[in-house]
Amino acid sequence: MSRKHFFFAAAFAAFALMTGAQAFAAYTPGTYDAVAAGRNGDVTLHVTFDENAITDITAEHEETDGIGSTAIEELGKAAVESQMIPTDAVAGATVSSEAFMNALKDAVTQAGGDAGAMEGSVEEVQDAPAGYVTEADVIVVGGGAAGMTAAVTASENGASVILLEKSGSLGGNTLAAANGVNAADSKIQLEDAQYQEAQAGVDGLENLQMQNELARENLVDAFAENSGEVIDWLTDMGVEFTVDIQQDDRNPVQNYYMLRADAMGSTGITMTKTVQSAMENSDVQYYLNVDATELILDENGAVTGVKAVDASGTEQSFTGKAVLIATGGFGHNQELLGEVNPKLANAVTDEIAPTTGEGLLMAQAAGAKAVDLEWIQTFPVVMEGYGMVTPNKLPGGFGVNAVIVNNEAQRFAAEGFEIGDAILEQPEGAAYMIFREDQISEPMQNIINAGYVASADTAEELGEALGLDGSTLQATVDAYNEDVADGTDDAFGKGDPLPLEGTLYGFKYGVGAHYFMGGILINEKTQVLDENEEPIEGLYAAGEVTGGFHGSQRIDGSGIGDSFTFGRIAGKEMAQAVR
Repeated sequence: MSRKHFFFAAAFAAFALMTGAQAFAAYTPGTYDAVAAGRNGDVTLHVTFDENAITDITAEHEETDGIGSTAIEELGKAAVESQMIPTDAVAGATVSSEAFMNALKDAVTQAGGDAGAMEGSVEEVQDAPAGYVTEADVIVVGGGAAGMTAAVTASENGASVILLEKSGSLGGNTLAAANGVNAADSKIQLEDAQYQEAQAGVDGLENLQMQNELARENLVDAFAENSGEVIDWLTDMGVEFTVDIQQDDRNPVQNYYMLRADAMGSTGITMTKTVQSAMENSDVQYYLNVDATELILDENGAVTGVKAVDASGTEQSFTGKAVLIATGGFGHNQELLGEVNPKLANAVTDEIAPTTGEGLLMAQAAGAKAVDLEWIQTFPVVMEGYGMVTPNKLPGGFGVNAVIVNNEAQRFAAEGFEIGDAILEQPEGAAYMIFREDQISEPMQNIINAGYVASADTAEELGEALGLDGSTLQATVDAYNEDVADGTDDAFGKGDPLPLEGTLYGFKYGVGAHYFMGGILINEKTQVLDENEEPIEGLYAAGEVTGGFHGSQRIDGSGIGDSFTFGRIAGKEMAQAVR
């Protein structure tokens, strides 16, 4: 079983250069408390020092389980081991990481240390002292929900498995999923009176998914027929699901198929962390910070492995009898976004995983067919560094009672949910939300405390703080206030306009590429198909990297279901194929 640890080349080098007094008599012994603003509230560190070193760090916080909580835990271990203050945020948890770093600096200063001299880059890499295991029956590329589910399932079914994850942590974007999971006829559902009364079942879930004419019936059938078994599998591992029948406004029919399991904070986190634990206690060999770059093909075009590069820049080949691509979408590849959907050329992303599309591109280079790539779900408010900003954090919900300007400090459309397309058409796709102090909700206050929002007494000063032309923003605000003095917005016609008065606040944001419906075309066995829709020998795919299941619309709850169900199918199919 492989494991990860922190490698501190820069940190230990800097530590060795300290003077004797700094290195060995730097602190006044004791435990010091320090507080910094995190994503969901304050992060409090209790840092214990002896005369020579940091000996212990404990934390109190409300950061997201599996994301911010993991970042704080990993950074704490790094700081104690290296005796340095990390300067690199953990991927996907920037705000939580910065809160930890800021609080640790404060604690070091309280203890009499030189916080500035202790800062250093701490790089997380895979521990492989005896070299990599490079051959297995199954090679899985991607350590999110789909990849880990496939790896555990293949191992359960007798296959040897190697999993490669390009980032420094497991879980992927499923950790950020906010809603539940769709499935049909799991044991917990069949025992539910309302589910029974509705006569819900596999056919009903198929009908829910087939609302979109682009969805492929064979994939929808495979999902519906296998989804209940996945819930039972996870239940046997200790996940406690509850039935959550609901009417989603985006669906014309009631959804009887939603389940929740929020014990670890959300359904996505609970399910993903459970599978991760199963993988860590299995025979699966997994490596972090190993980035797959190219598929290996034999003379007949069958896939026999992948080429990869680890964090040290060393190239390595991993070979097997089956390869699964489970690398997610491509939100962090702006060039590819603009190529497949020109409207999104200026989009940002809220994806917490470093998704740049390598899996898709590798598969296409090996002859795979891709479908529905242009169908990408967007989210209207994404702040760089912070991520998605949900409606309850915004003045009026999606900025209805704020004023939104472009990077020329001009209004350009009526503020509201529908403004997303207009933002994407602005120079660089940039928007700035301007609002009043009395519009600040408690969640927005957390964002302000974390340093992602500027404030000023005048619009001109706020404009300068945001990098805009201050005089132009002042003129825009003055014109807006004069316009809405009678209670109507004559310029753009937004409802319930409020004048901008008193201390003003503002932040920059963009429209985020949120979920990718299209991708590599697979069949119901998760085999990757070529341009003639024939299987490419040895190549499989599962999760958000695939296309054909969702069509042009993701049914709420089926994104998580897609990853786990098709990951489970892939694991079984690959194990059977290699036997």
